[in-house]
Amino acid sequence: MNSIMKKLPNQHKKMLSVYVTFLAFLAAELVVDPQILKSYSRMWPLSLQFTPLMLCAVSQGCIMLVGGINLALGSSLSLATTIAAVTMYDGAGGIAGGIIVTLASGVIVGLIMGAVVTFGRLPDIIVTLAFSYIWNGAALLVLDKPGGHIPKAYAQFMQNGTIVPFAIIVVLLLLVLWKVIKNTRTGINIYAIGGNAKASFESGINVRMTKLTAYALSGLFMSGAALILVGQTGCGDPTIGTAYGTKSIAAAILGGFSFSGGIGQMKGAVLGAFIYIAIENVLFFSGLSSFYQYIIQGAILIVAIGLKAISYYRNGGDRA
Repeated sequence: MNSIMKKLPNQHKKMLSVYVTFLAFLAAELVVDPQILKSYSRMWPLSLQFTPLMLCAVSQGCIMLVGGINLALGSSLSLATTIAAVTMYDGAGGIAGGIIVTLASGVIVGLIMGAVVTFGRLPDIIVTLAFSYIWNGAALLVLDKPGGHIPKAYAQFMQNGTIVPFAIIVVLLLLVLWKVIKNTRTGINIYAIGGNAKASFESGINVRMTKLTAYALSGLFMSGAALILVGQTGCGDPTIGTAYGTKSIAAAILGGFSFSGGIGQMKGAVLGAFIYIAIENVLFFSGLSSFYQYIIQGAILIVAIGLKAISYYRNGGDRA
């Protein structure tokens, strides 16, 4: 066993606990819901349930890599759905235009928060908490209740399925995109400043611009999740993102990200999102009261954070 561990690349060693947890909950998911692999009609709804959370976990991961946390993700997600619902029109051009505007709005939202954090030199947790109220209000200004217009063709594409589960397509595109970003100077800098911002600055890295880029990428992935949600629901909703804020943090942590920054891989965010969905499904099929389900979910999250903290301090506080 030790010889196998030694042969593993360092990045896989760091992800080993995530892989084991993923396999454990995958097995549990198949036990409580064996129809997933047997029935495509069962796989498709699970795919749609998983994909928005996965993109939100990736969005949260971008901020955690630079040592921050985004408490406004849920409200900005709600805002993005309302923007999509008032900018999409029937026809290929109308759909494409709405998608572009929604993605652009996500980037702008990320840049605004990133600018306040970096140029204002304010704690990200305070800034994003304040912006969560601002984006909530903005979402209600755009749509005061669920509504707007989502083209029927777009909604049908999201709801009816394709030959390949939608989640697989998104995961592959996401991992390829992040692989490209990670190998650029910007990607290297994101990990560097998360590990040690002061040392990165002294080595000539533009810390402010790198943080802005991380926030912009976070906004892009968040708005991608919004586009999937409006396709599922057929409308924009100024409150739909509320639950995704805390879920995204939980999924990112379960996927191996650290609050200390500089630690985490996007495949971990993907696995973390699946683990979180699997936990929800296992608890649902268990027949437990929803009260107990919330308690157990919270306990699992505490254990995950605790194990991460133990690993961190065992390494002398260094980022392993």
